Amino acid sequence: MPDVETLRKAFRAGRPPQVQASAAARHKERLLDKIGESVRGRIAEANLDPLEDETRKYILREFAAQGKPPTMTALMKKMKLPSIDAARRIVDRLHRADILTKEGEKIISAYPFSIRVTRHRIAFRDGREVYALCATDALGVHFMLHQPITVRSSCPACEKEMTIVMEDGRVASSNPADIVQFVSSSDKCGCTAKTFCPNMNFFCSEEHVSIWRQNNPSLGEGDLYSLQETLEYGRGIFGSFLE
Repeated sequence: MPDVETLRKAFRAGRPPQVQASAAARHKERLLDKIGESVRGRIAEANLDPLEDETRKYILREFAAQGKPPTMTALMKKMKLPSIDAARRIVDRLHRADILTKEGEKIISAYPFSIRVTRHRIAFRDGREVYALCATDALGVHFMLHQPITVRSSCPACEKEMTIVMEDGRVASSNPADIVQFVSSSDKCGCTAKTFCPNMNFFCSEEHVSIWRQNNPSLGEGDLYSLQETLEYGRGIFGSFLE
């Protein structure tokens, strides 16, 4: 693998040559194009009936409001279902369609939210907090809910906290100023939340991406995105999620 300085210069010129070549060989589109189409497409492909889709939206709203998903009992009452089993059946269907993930009867995640600790914590103006599955999802929350948010994310290379303030469809501020996102393209299949999402992270700078790639060669191929590019993907994926 090239040294850090070579990678840093390559990133500043665009994507690293070896990343660009491998991505071009395997994808006609960038990784976030593929991931975004998959996340959006699952809802259409699932062909949810109105009750199932309203249940999906309720789960997302509860995640945002409470920082965690509703219980089966809460789902049953809110959606006026006849039984807990009816709630289970809807959640099972959403799980099979990879619209959410669950363990037993507990909902663990629903794009873009996670009940488990991730690198990406979202704070609302009223003090509410919730975790996002990945960097793109974190910014996507702003467009899904149309609310100002502050994203606090830790850099995988140095573990320092970065902050991104989103207001009115734009990045109002970021600290540090050179935040980027790197998405690993290592071959994966199955649930996006468990495969791609853990390796879709913000970094303090392109140089920190290069350092991390050298230390993690199995995950080192992928695509680099500016903060503005990440914002646009977040908008495109989640802007109509609750419509």
